[in-house]
Amino acid sequence: MHVAQRLRIAVIGPRGIPSSYSGIERVVESLYAALAERGHDITVYSRPEYVTRSPQFYRGMRLVRTPALRGRSLGTVSHVLSSGAHAMLRERYDVVHLHALAPGLTAPVYRWLGVPTVATVQGIDWQRAKWQGLGARVLRHAERWLVRYADEIIAVSRDLEQYYRSAYGRATALIPNGIDLTADAPLDVERLTGLGLQPQRYVLFLARLVPEKRCEDLIRAFRALPTPLALAVVGDSSHTDAYVAELRRLARGDARIVFTGAQPRASVDTLFRGAALYVLPSELEGMSMALLQALEMGVPSVVSSLPVHRELLDAVAGYDLFFPPGDVAALGARLAQALAQRDHYRRVARQAQAHIRRVHAWPAIAEQTERLYYRIIQRRRQPSALRPDWNTAASRGTAEERS
Repeated sequence: MHVAQRLRIAVIGPRGIPSSYSGIERVVESLYAALAERGHDITVYSRPEYVTRSPQFYRGMRLVRTPALRGRSLGTVSHVLSSGAHAMLRERYDVVHLHALAPGLTAPVYRWLGVPTVATVQGIDWQRAKWQGLGARVLRHAERWLVRYADEIIAVSRDLEQYYRSAYGRATALIPNGIDLTADAPLDVERLTGLGLQPQRYVLFLARLVPEKRCEDLIRAFRALPTPLALAVVGDSSHTDAYVAELRRLARGDARIVFTGAQPRASVDTLFRGAALYVLPSELEGMSMALLQALEMGVPSVVSSLPVHRELLDAVAGYDLFFPPGDVAALGARLAQALAQRDHYRRVARQAQAHIRRVHAWPAIAEQTERLYYRIIQRRRQPSALRPDWNTAASRGTAEERS
């Protein structure tokens, strides 16, 4: 596809692609494959465990391998720093796009070097359970530096947009996550059977097994439910082994509850296709890629009443399967309601599917992102006095935290 200006774009923050590990990697793969199709030159910086040699090429993107230390915090920070060093010292990019908060640690350097910088935030990462203590403090510093130094911040939901406005007085660009459109395909029953599941005979939870997803609430609610259906818990630890052990303890003695571990992309698609119901009981979300996939594939979904979930589903006529996060009794009631009226909620799910496909298809999201890139490049050509300066807002946020 011909574009007005071919851009060289660096992508820093994901672990690497292809991956089904988490939402950020799924976002990066689909977004930049779409931008590559539009004619742009994309480099995705990846950790050594994802890319065995450098560079590799995948779906039109160049994958560059940069080093990372072992460990959760050290791995994230060291990879961000090594990727930034490579981008600044060995390459010349038109735009650097940072994903998540940790890459904000390098945002001041890009500003000093005059490199246009965009940051996408998928959530308030320092609130997540795995980033307590020093990790949370580092991420809060990274967040403030993104506010102060990034040319543009993309918020994936209105809730996040409001957070940056109220906490920092910072305007953000609202560009939601997208979804790959799927076509009808035969269900791989053999793959399901291998996991101990039968088509339309299981409720699906698919996410990283971390405390903010509140899978324990689902296990408790499901155990109290008199149904022959199974509960498939799909996902694995994310430096949360003690939490996963507690989930298994809660499920002990109920043969209906199946832990499958993390699954490859083909199995994930099959699991969604064969599910009677998808459940996401989270207390903290940016915009869940798993929920978007469930909705795009027409799976009836029971979700916590977070603002981002309401943003996705309030426009769908007849959707009434929200419940307050942490309310096990309300979750159980919604499960019973959805399973008792399966034909009705399949019809509602088809309406949700049409809405998601219309609003969240990746080609449209990629075009919005491309327009943002062009705007900040044009802004950089203007006198600095005409550009927004967020230093005061970031400083105010810091002062408020201290008070």
